[in-house]
Amino acid sequence: MNLFSLGSDPGGPLAPADWTMVVGQEGGGEMYSYFADIHRAGDPVCRLTITGPWSEEEAHRLLTVKARGWIAEYLSRPHGGDSDFGPLE
Repeated sequence: MNLFSLGSDPGGPLAPADWTMVVGQEGGGEMYSYFADIHRAGDPVCRLTITGPWSEEEAHRLLTVKARGWIAEYLSRPHGGDSDFGPLE
């Protein structure tokens, strides 16, 4: 899946279709913390964050590139045994 729907593609390797991303923000003032919750087939896998004075659209672009790179690296590693994740709270 592209993970980005706000305009022109920000770059990075595309993620497989079963990967999704939900972006949110916390904080206020001059610096916001933006986060992307990464899911595979609906199951949470990781949370990526950035902090800075970006617009919401620019933060989404930056997180998309970061997520695509993280997913590509994750998929390139060998996986074995029980690697289930606990619930995000």
